[in-house]
Amino acid sequence: MSLLLHTLRCSLVLSFLSLPAMAQQPGAVPPTATGQPAQPALAPTRGAGEVIGLTYTVELVSGTSFIGRLTTVSAEELTFETTDLGLLTVKRTNIKQITLLTQEQARLGYDYIGNGNRLSFAPTARNLRRGEGTVQNIYIFLIGVNYGITDNFSMGALFSWIPEAGSENFFALTPKLSFPVSGNDRVHVGAGALIAFQGGDTYTLAYGNTTYGSADNNVTAGVGYAFVSGESFNTPVFMLGGATRVARRISLLNETYILNITEQGYRATLIGGIAGLRVSGQRLSGSLGLLYGFYSFSSSRYSGGDNSDGSAIPFAEVTYRFGRTK
Repeated sequence: MSLLLHTLRCSLVLSFLSLPAMAQQPGAVPPTATGQPAQPALAPTRGAGEVIGLTYTVELVSGTSFIGRLTTVSAEELTFETTDLGLLTVKRTNIKQITLLTQEQARLGYDYIGNGNRLSFAPTARNLRRGEGTVQNIYIFLIGVNYGITDNFSMGALFSWIPEAGSENFFALTPKLSFPVSGNDRVHVGAGALIAFQGGDTYTLAYGNTTYGSADNNVTAGVGYAFVSGESFNTPVFMLGGATRVARRISLLNETYILNITEQGYRATLIGGIAGLRVSGQRLSGSLGLLYGFYSFSSSRYSGGDNSDGSAIPFAEVTYRFGRTK
């Protein structure tokens, strides 16, 4: 009994560890981020990669950021229409990052805070864009780094830099591949793995997932299989999660994992996940929530073998987004 529960708990931990790591299509001209009337939906005029009439979030080298509708472009300068500051003209050399907003973001006045490549911890099927990276710290002792090598492929590493409860440090690689379906930026499919090394053993969890929605509001479903030192576990781990942005800086997130084992004479089910909220800025974000778990065990072979239990502990992480994603 104790051996089985230990195995189940280890499987759930592996599922958490294995699920760690927007090109917008310019369409009709959206309204400005502040509700001002949009320009007529004429054929857009392009500058050096920017489109006059569309709305962008702009981050300057000085650290200042603003949202504005592009009105004029030149080789040296860009001019934006903003609500509070009127027309702003900035030199290209002073721009650290400029990102096209979706129509939804422009309508609500939300700036760009990432490509929706992960929930609190689990990956979605949306990927980091080329040149975009993240550094995540979980519970202080756990560090995750991911970097977009292309718009469809990212490579990451997950490692403990402080020994946890006396155990050995571990290191893991987290490659991830994902694509939009038929050019539709709202539907993505992906696959990835966590390949962890600790104490001379190798732990691998390979997964596939699908995400529907935008960077700000999305739902993800996935399934993974674990391998320990070459030995596979035939029982899959299912994941269902989602995120929704409820304010300019606040998003609600949940990710739930389900592991169900049925063998001759017994059945065990584990359900766990993370539920909470994220507060996001241009570069820095943080999540607070609960890491919860529940298990149920029933057996026809052992008297008094039916039992269940559950618990929850606080969850916290901080993520810094780096790189230029223009």
